[in-house]
Formats: sequence, C-alpha cells, structure tokens
Amino acid sequence: MIKTAYSAAALALCLVFGLLILSGCGEDSKNAEIAGEWIPTAATINGETVKFNELETDSDKFGLVFHSDGSCEITIAGTKNNGTFTFNETTVDVEYGGKQEKLTYSDGMLTLNFNYNNEITSFSFTKATE
Repeated sequence: MIKTAYSAAALALCLVFGLLILSGCGEDSKNAEIAGEWIPTAATINGETVKFNELETDSDKFGLVFHSDGSCEITIAGTKNNGTFTFNETTVDVEYGGKQEKLTYSDGMLTLNFNYNNEITSFSFTKATE
C-alpha cells in the first residue's frame, strides 16, 4: 500500500513537470510569429508618411529583434537595449532600458508610435526575409 502511494506521488510529480515543460513550449510557439529581425520600412512624421530609406538615416539606427524565449533587442536612434516582450496577437508589449512601449501588430507589420513635442511619430517595421 505504501509502495502504491509512492508510485502515485511519483506519477503525479512527473505529470506536473511534464505540464510545466509543455507550457513553456506553448509560449515559444506563440512568439514564433514575430520572432526574428524586424527592419524599418516607413515613418509617419507630422502626418506625412515616407519610406524609411528616404529619411537619410542609416538602417542600423532603428531595428527590432525578437527571440522566441521572450527576450529582445531594440535599437532606436542608434541606441541599442536588451529587453523583454509579450506578444498579444495584435500588440507587442516591450520593456527595455527602463522604458515600456506598446507596438501594434497587423498584417505582418509592427508599428511603434512616439509622442515627440506633442506630435505622434510612427515607425513601421516588417520582418526581414531570411
């Protein structure tokens, strides 16, 4: 009887560990949709949208890299920070360098909005092809 109780406890413990491992896998697959390098393609400044390459700004000054484990690298205006993110199907909540940003996600495009001098500036990013 004691042996049966130990066997049941061991089986229960194995099931708990298995569920923990599988729940981690689910999170990775959820992030798989946005995992990778994202490059800037357009900017909207003062209501006018232009292609990013028309801004005469080096492309390495802006970029996003998301990893399936929830970590990320954010480069904005040439400053690179490591951070974390949460993908919510239509938004990406990012924490980096003591800041928090909410990017919108739609039709394979990420948009980051900044309020600069009471005007909204938006940068659009698309996933780099491999």
